[in-house]
Formats: sequence, C-alpha cells, structure tokens
Amino acid sequence: MQFKFFAAPWLGNPVVRQTIRLLVSVGLCGFVAWLTNLQEPGWALITSVIVTQSSITETLSSGRYQLVGTLIGAVASILPITLLLYHWPLWRAFAVAFVPLAVLASWKPGTRMSVVTLMIATLFATPNDPYLLPIERVLSILMGVGVSMLVTYVVLHEQARRDAFRNAAATVRQSVAMLTHARSHAMSWSDIQDLNDAGIASLRKVQTAVEEARREHWRPLEKRDPMLAALPKALRQLQTDALVVTRAVLLAENPPPDGQDDATDPLNPGLMRAFDWIIERCEGEAVARTGEEYRVAAGVITALPEDTAQDDEIMRFVMGVLRTDLKTLIQLLAQDDTRQA
Repeated sequence: MQFKFFAAPWLGNPVVRQTIRLLVSVGLCGFVAWLTNLQEPGWALITSVIVTQSSITETLSSGRYQLVGTLIGAVASILPITLLLYHWPLWRAFAVAFVPLAVLASWKPGTRMSVVTLMIATLFATPNDPYLLPIERVLSILMGVGVSMLVTYVVLHEQARRDAFRNAAATVRQSVAMLTHARSHAMSWSDIQDLNDAGIASLRKVQTAVEEARREHWRPLEKRDPMLAALPKALRQLQTDALVVTRAVLLAENPPPDGQDDATDPLNPGLMRAFDWIIERCEGEAVARTGEEYRVAAGVITALPEDTAQDDEIMRFVMGVLRTDLKTLIQLLAQDDTRQA
C-alpha cells in the first residue's frame, strides 16, 4: 500500500517526492545493514542512491541492470581471487576476468555493473578470507537494489494515472490549437508541425504514464482500468486525424464561411463542444476518478455535426474520420470507472 499524505499539497512537487524517496531508501538500507551487521554497509547505501529513481519503471530498469551486472561480476571474480591464492600477481589475475567483462560491457551496456563488482571483489579483497568479504559486498549491493525497489513502490511514487490524463488533456489542447490556427490561416505549415510535435511529446508522456501504471499492480491494467489502458491508442488516432484535417483545411480552395454551423468546419460548435468535454473530462480524471458520465457524453455526441453534401469530398472524408474518432474517445471517457479498484 502506498503511503499518502493528504494534508501536504507540497508533496505534489516531483522534486520533493524524489527527495523523500531517496532519504527513505538510504535510511532504510542503512537500518537493514545495521540489523544484518554488515561489515561494509557503504556498498548498500551507494547502490540505494543509484537505483532509486523517480518512477517504478526507471527503478526496475536500473535495479535489473544492477542485479544482472552484480551477479555476473560476482561469478567472474571467483577466478581472479582463486588465482591470487596461487600467488598470481594482482593485476595479471584481475586482467584475466576484466578483459572479457569489458568486452561484454561494451557489447551490452546494461552489464557495466559487472565490471564494478569485479573491481570491488578483486581489488579490495582481504588477505585473511579472500572469498567471504567480497561475497558480503555483493550481498550489500543486492540489498541496496531490493530496498530501493521496495521504497519506489510504496513511498510517494508517481501518480501514473493522474499524469496520463493530465498529459492527455494537453495533447487534445495541441490538436485544437492546430485546427484553430489552420482555420484562421494564422500559421504556416511548418509552425503547425511544431504544434504537432508538442502534441506528440505530450502523447509520449501519456504512453510513459500508462506503462508506469501497468507496473503499479499485479492485475492487468486492461482489467482494473480499461479506460486508462485504451487511452493512448484513442489519443494517437485523434491527434493523427487533427493533423490530417489541419492539412486539408490549409489546402482547401473553398473553406466554409466563419460563423456557420458547417460539418466541414473544424471549429464547428458541436466539434468544439466535444473537444472541450474531452479536455475537461481528462482534467477531471487527473484530479480524481469520476463516473456517471453517460448522459453528458450522449449529449456531446448528439451535438456533433452530421455529414453534409458539400462538394469538397476531401474535407467531407477527413472530417467524417475526425468525428468518428471523437465519438470513440468520448465513449471511452464516458465509462463508469467508479467500480474500478
């Protein structure tokens, strides 16, 4: 269960959250090292600082690299330690294992920790018991990885669902901005592409947050939060539609007159009401889960303009696709999510 501090709004700051996570990780790691009476707890503390990241996804990735590298380095260090017992020179024994690990780290950068582990186990070995202390150092590193993962899961980790919907609203706003500027011909195509790039950046943040949400619970996201699971795909389709419509509007020979309720007008009141509803719905979900949106959504869908017999077949087609995908996204966001855990 995640610790929650409702009375402290400043905990919404990502810098503050990460600082608290890092302090808790180092403190807990030091406490566990004290309980287990490790001779060199510093290795566990250093590892906890390295592994503890701002998201579960990043921590799992960093922890995985640390674990794999540590295990490879620990196994590889057996050879040089054994050679030292047979009176090999230190640097020659070290090079026997270091060269292949350096090649491995160059080929698979994720295994770089194996070289560090080899150095820790070999270059700082004790003469009395050359195997025991390096093994303890490896265990310290593994302890640091485990504690960091635990802290990232339970202590103020990122609110992935809120981040996803907050960035979803930003993505839709960028799409509306593209359509608005295209309708007024206030921007060139290159400037509109810059707006589209900003929308793509927001969409990537949505996808990242959804992937983070998948790792927050053992149940599949599609079962516990189907709305969130389907959000990136629906947003991506809507953004693509908006870009295509924007291009079509810029190239249209006879754009619809301003102020008319025309189905081929991207600023049609019905369409704008739909966009506004989606933005407000996403921003609402970014604050707290809501439900019972069926009636409002039905009214928004009903207000969408119907196809007209305009001569511009391209505009009719692209606007038809946009309306269809708007309906799909509205129906998705209108799901009663209050039953979700």
